[in-house]
Amino acid sequence: MKVKNMNNSSVKTRKLIKNTFIEMLSDKREINKISVSELVARADISRATFYAHFDDIYDVVEEFENELIDKFFTNAKLLTTNDYERFFAEFFAFIRENHENYKMMCRSNDFLFSAKKLSTLATNKFSELCNNDKTIVNREFLELEINIFVEGLLCEYIKYCRGLSSVSMDDLYAYAKMWYKNFLENRRTKR
Repeated sequence: MKVKNMNNSSVKTRKLIKNTFIEMLSDKREINKISVSELVARADISRATFYAHFDDIYDVVEEFENELIDKFFTNAKLLTTNDYERFFAEFFAFIRENHENYKMMCRSNDFLFSAKKLSTLATNKFSELCNNDKTIVNREFLELEINIFVEGLLCEYIKYCRGLSSVSMDDLYAYAKMWYKNFLENRRTKR
């Protein structure tokens, strides 16, 4: 962060820059197609203002990604739950709360790195729940099954955000609840 004293004006300017960047990313689909010149023109700010806040376009990307990840890690309900159903409910609530940002980012081809971070966080938390669950007796390919489920869900969400799927957020949530109930039932019995 370049600006040392973050007053209200600085906070608003940074938000304007990030929101403009996300809109442009949604339109252009690739970070390397976004120039500082275009961004400042669209945001109606000077280049000096941009550079007072960020070093370059990739600095904006990094801050935006970090904010989304920080929101995940500061969500106490999401991270402290030891209940599967509550975890899925909180996770989908988190996605819905941040949906507009994710939707714009999902339209970009460069979002995949951020999406991978989010899916890794979700996979790790779900794996933690499973590893702490003493009723799960069948652990064969446990991590793999969780990973495939989360990655598949993420893929469907990206398709939904890009308008390539008729599946809705409610459908994804309903499927996730049905999947984890079947998953737990299968994992709690010996094979």
